[in-house]
Amino acid sequence: MESLAKYRYSLVAGAFAAGGSFFGKLPSHLDAQKLLYASESSYWETILLRAVPLALMLVCNVSNLRCFLKALQMTEQTLTCVVLTAASNYLLSFVLGALVYREPLTAVSGLGILLILTGLWFLCDAGAVEGNQKKPEKKD
Repeated sequence: MESLAKYRYSLVAGAFAAGGSFFGKLPSHLDAQKLLYASESSYWETILLRAVPLALMLVCNVSNLRCFLKALQMTEQTLTCVVLTAASNYLLSFVLGALVYREPLTAVSGLGILLILTGLWFLCDAGAVEGNQKKPEKKD
């Protein structure tokens, strides 16, 4: 549980990065759904369907950078921070793409997610082993 608290900013930064990608793609997805027709759309509907998602994308990207910089400050190794942030971004983008945008789930994408999870497992396992080796033994 200590490692989760230690790397929470990395995971949150990845979630914000996935949110930025999600909101960046949302206006084109809504256009493809043809929710509004050009003759019927009002000015406010256009703002709501285009400007709001883009503003949310900017907020998510700024929040991503803020959390990522905090994560870099909290970790001893920058590689762990970068890998956790990227992996959480990829995983959440994969889930959001499949659920919301109905992107196809292929064997290659499944294999990619499996490799990412395996790499995270090795990375976290190596960190636990390294942490156990650093603890000095107490002699009575």
